[in-house]
Amino acid sequence: MNANDWQKFEDEFAIRIAERISSLYHAQQVTVDVVRHENRHPSGVRIGAESREGDTGFPYLLNVHLTWHERAIEQLLTNPDNFDVYLESLPGKMQGWMQERPIDFGSRTQREPLERLYLDHFDA
Repeated sequence: MNANDWQKFEDEFAIRIAERISSLYHAQQVTVDVVRHENRHPSGVRIGAESREGDTGFPYLLNVHLTWHERAIEQLLTNPDNFDVYLESLPGKMQGWMQERPIDFGSRTQREPLERLYLDHFDA
């Protein structure tokens, strides 16, 4: 992908993903940021926590990086029609990620210092 494609993904889509995830939490609980493409590192969204909820969960605060394969981003850029449906499906997707990985969005914790999720589509 070229620099314009990365920029378009970040400005039009990644920012909306970050906003949607952020809307699920109070502002002081979780930070959600767009990670810009640079030096061969793909664009993505970072979910971080400053504090945990309760006394349960994993030892590390949230530090989850969402990254999409280039092919998925290219398909999104050419056919963005279902993107709003994808945004609405994010809470359910986050539940699925917790079942697949040692992440607990409820307590805002995870087992390892960094979790990277490499996602291959924008399907709802």
